[in-house]
Amino acid sequence: MLELGETFEEGVRRELAEETGLEVRVVDFIEVFERIFRDEDGRTQYHFVILDYLCAVESGEARAASDVRDVAWAREEELAQYSLTTTATRVIKRAFEMWRARTAEK
Repeated sequence: MLELGETFEEGVRRELAEETGLEVRVVDFIEVFERIFRDEDGRTQYHFVILDYLCAVESGEARAASDVRDVAWAREEELAQYSLTTTATRVIKRAFEMWRARTAEK
């Protein structure tokens, strides 16, 4: 969640530091999607707008903090062994594609 006056990129860096212990550099924007949760009467209870960013680790050691259950480094071919949603898998695969494209340009 963003803090008042915080840019998207500042929020990404702060949230990742708080939740994983990693200091990152925001590289590129991946995509935006939303999750809407309704109660049994169809009323909206929660509406999350999620912006995903490709980041590069600058420093720190990955650890799970209070908002994170577990942290793991995984190769693209290992994603199937995790209980990821279809959306999370799509976003992560897109991040791998973007990283490959960026490193191929150099």
